Amino acid sequence: MFESRYEKRIVMKCDEEQSKFPIELLNLWDLTELEIIGGNFTYFPEDISILKKLKKLSLISTKISVIPKEVFLLPELTYLSLKNNRLKSLPELGDRSNLKQLILGRNYLNAKSLESFFNEMPGLSVLDLGHNLIGDIPESLYRLSKLRRLNLENNKLHGLPLRLKELKNLQHLSITDNPIPDSEKAIIEKNFNINF
Repeated sequence: MFESRYEKRIVMKCDEEQSKFPIELLNLWDLTELEIIGGNFTYFPEDISILKKLKKLSLISTKISVIPKEVFLLPELTYLSLKNNRLKSLPELGDRSNLKQLILGRNYLNAKSLESFFNEMPGLSVLDLGHNLIGDIPESLYRLSKLRRLNLENNKLHGLPLRLKELKNLQHLSITDNPIPDSEKAIIEKNFNINF
């Protein structure tokens, strides 16, 4: 555990036998960074909303399949990694999220599960959706006007809509390992300056 006068960071590595979220963490109201790696969680507490100073949260390989909207709405949270879990859907937020970086790689998300999810994330600049089941670009993704980096590697994409060019701040786009036909690759290379 790392602590400084103004920042409090906890990193936990859990084994397969740990099936419950370590609820005692919710007593650390001044926690600013939390990283949990491993475990076998079936439940993630909505009470996470008590950690109002949390700026960075990583739940990696915890096997969670449901994440409460309260996580996305933490007032100070700007970085969230939910990499390598079992997420098939995400909650309807209803309120604005302050996230700037969101890592959702290696889950089971598809375009339908993300259709309106990004509507309330105006400041998002980095988005990792690699290694999911995305066959189309979700409609809400076009609202991410500040997006600079987008990872769509290893999904089910057969092409890229020209509408993606609406994201004027996009500087990095990864689309390798998608079933994109050669004829479509030539169009993408021309329109998006991507080399396959």
